[in-house]
Amino acid sequence: MGNKIRVLMGLLGVTLILLIHSKQLSAQFNFVYNDDIQVLKEMDTLSMPWCGGMNHPQFSTIDLDFDGVEEIVAFEPENGLISVFNKKLEGGVATYNYDHYASSVFPADIRYRLKLIDYNNDGLKDLFTYAIGGVKVYKNTSNANNGVSWQLVKDPIQTVYFNSVSNLYVASNEIPAFVDVDGDQDIDVLTFHSSVSRVEWHKNLSQETYGHSDSLIFEIEEECWGDFMEDATGNAIELNSVLAPCGSSSGMVEQAVPRHSGGSILALDINGSGLQDLIIGDVSYSNLTMLINGGSNPNNNALMTSYDAQFPSYDVPLNMSNFLTAYYEEVDGDSLKDLVVSTTAAGSSENTKSVWRYKNIGTSSVPVFSFVENDFLQSEMIENGKGAIPVLVDVNNDGLIDLLVANHFNFDEVAGNYSKIQFYQNVGTNQEPSFRLMNENWENFKNSGFSGRVSPSFGDLDGDGDYDMIVGISNGSLFFYENGGGQGPMNFNTVHVPLQDVNGSQIAVPNYATPELFDLDNDGLIDLIIGQGNGPLLYYRNVGSNASFAFELTNPELGQVNLSSSNYQQSIAVPRFVRENGETLLFAGSRSGTISYYSRIDNHLQPGESFMLESDNFCNIDSKGFSAPFISQIRGGSDYDLFVGNELGGVWSYQPGDTTALNLVAETETPEIKVVIYPNPTKGKFTIDIHQFNGEAYNFRVYDAMGRVVMSEKNVLESKNHVNLQHVNHGLYFVEIEFENNKYRMVEKILIE
Repeated sequence: MGNKIRVLMGLLGVTLILLIHSKQLSAQFNFVYNDDIQVLKEMDTLSMPWCGGMNHPQFSTIDLDFDGVEEIVAFEPENGLISVFNKKLEGGVATYNYDHYASSVFPADIRYRLKLIDYNNDGLKDLFTYAIGGVKVYKNTSNANNGVSWQLVKDPIQTVYFNSVSNLYVASNEIPAFVDVDGDQDIDVLTFHSSVSRVEWHKNLSQETYGHSDSLIFEIEEECWGDFMEDATGNAIELNSVLAPCGSSSGMVEQAVPRHSGGSILALDINGSGLQDLIIGDVSYSNLTMLINGGSNPNNNALMTSYDAQFPSYDVPLNMSNFLTAYYEEVDGDSLKDLVVSTTAAGSSENTKSVWRYKNIGTSSVPVFSFVENDFLQSEMIENGKGAIPVLVDVNNDGLIDLLVANHFNFDEVAGNYSKIQFYQNVGTNQEPSFRLMNENWENFKNSGFSGRVSPSFGDLDGDGDYDMIVGISNGSLFFYENGGGQGPMNFNTVHVPLQDVNGSQIAVPNYATPELFDLDNDGLIDLIIGQGNGPLLYYRNVGSNASFAFELTNPELGQVNLSSSNYQQSIAVPRFVRENGETLLFAGSRSGTISYYSRIDNHLQPGESFMLESDNFCNIDSKGFSAPFISQIRGGSDYDLFVGNELGGVWSYQPGDTTALNLVAETETPEIKVVIYPNPTKGKFTIDIHQFNGEAYNFRVYDAMGRVVMSEKNVLESKNHVNLQHVNHGLYFVEIEFENNKYRMVEKILIE
């Protein structure tokens, strides 16, 4: 699978030509995801270190490449990021390989939950996700010839509530069960009632109405399926509840006590009775509860008769932070579905051990779960809690650039959250770097008292030949650490000194201080640029000397760069500067998850002057929640590697994809051309409009998400080209524009729905 999807995205998704207008210089970036840098942990070599971490993954499986082996799909509800893992059997043991670009084959509007299940019995798993106030469904229309595609068929699902049609309500933080409750070969829905803690059964009437399963017609069949209730303010279970509508003859009506929102339901036949049992989780609790269905008829007589509040009590009971969700999927290659459990509540991930796996040592009809690990998949990746910030610097002064991974925080329910920095020493060579985890708590930042987010930057601020450090933290403060290591490894004073400006005033921003030490004005002295939680970049010029730094606020709105977004309360700007061929460039990460790229920086450092935004989606990198880039010549030559930290506590690694275009700046004149495609999304007809068109012939191709050319034209001479793709399947496509001189090409996405 990896080759088919990776080839397309290597060609299209990250090949981007950016125009530098101020000096008529073109900057060609061909960074592509690459995981060939080895990472070691203790005696093990991590199999997929650069896959980006995990926080609260929701698990499904699906065969995306039609090879008969299902991939593992992990969806992060907090930011919508999808990770796909290929599964292989080697000597009877399952191994996994991360496919970075495979997520592009899924619809773009998946939020809060993702469940893959075949609702229409065509052998293809369909996609159930969040709609406003409920559930939307994408039908899987894929095939081996045309690749992966989806068709939106319900938005939202509706149901009949007592002769009234309305949305089948499922809150954004609820995980319902999509399962055939009554054995009639169509998919029903089990979900918690919106205000009280009972489970509703919404019956699918497709079979009864049409004799097939693909119509998704629902009505509420039982208001209290299983005749049990969960305590409205806790998670205690009451079997055989006498409260209406659970009780049939008591006349007692349930009290309208507001229910704590957030619950998960997994339905499966756990004892071979032919009836659906339940495993449920609760937003405020660290356990899972299994309920056994003792009813006699799956169609109309579900009755929960017993439960295990510390499931699985016969093995190793679940005990994670809170809001556990269980997934019943085949993940180890033995054809038996296993149990995988993770947390769902934002901010409560168990850091590097947030995914528990239980192997099914029973049968498909009577599963028995045996605990295997609490770091499923995570054990093979760089993972540092929440919000990774990579910084590359020679820590031990051996001439090789090492990797530090700082973070927003690690979750600790008892002692409180804390921040720390991991140290990965480069044990390779200048040509072939290789990292080994040497210290999980470098410089003991875990015990520094910084409860949220540390972000370090390095530079020789006192002229003694070693790198000093400035650290920004979440409350906006910055601290100076002098390096006393000299020609040896870094050795910092454990006392953190508040950073002051030339006038003796403390340097700080309102929150999320992200320092960047860089000689911005190229005068031989290292300056300080600060990103912050919301607002512009601050430029403190070094007006001191090589032996004694002195920072003076020169521009409180450097380059008019402001990465604030209406979609997020905090932008959390992460600025990184690079000087290549005499040209200063800025790459800025932010809460948006993308990377913004700026040129025209030199001689534009004064208040009121603006940098030029070349791209707000550099190389199409999108971590969907937080991005922290770092560009480094780690291989000792002129080549650049790009590392991007994300919200999930991991790091992505990128390398140049074309050896003819490794330099960031090349002396080539380029016209100011912009491509606009509209409408987007489209029903199939759209226009390619080339602004500033100079009459030069160009070629264009349209690729589907599997890399297949679905349309192409050569030697086009019109500035506007009308395209009709109404015959293709719905999904994401890529339009590639290549000009005849072959000096540059542009790629745009278009969604056909």
